[in-house]
Amino acid sequence: MIVQLPNGRIIECSLEQYLSLTDEEYRDLNGLSSAYTKEVGNPFYSRFSNNTGKAEKTAIDHIEEHEPALDEIETYEKLDDPYFHSDDV
Repeated sequence: MIVQLPNGRIIECSLEQYLSLTDEEYRDLNGLSSAYTKEVGNPFYSRFSNNTGKAEKTAIDHIEEHEPALDEIETYEKLDDPYFHSDDV
């Protein structure tokens, strides 16, 4: 788990470690030196664990959806549509 401290730096810890912190211990983390914290400018830092390989493509990656514009739909299809309004033509 990545925890951003009030000073803008981050630390990595397990969920169990984070949940076991008291309020005072959490405030004390702000005083950690740069040897124990990181400054990250990338908002997507460590986004998907430590996977260094190429991400596998899922079936969702291959779906290309296309919604036709009103001028691409035939008039009879528009008339059969239950959501058709006369302003759509």
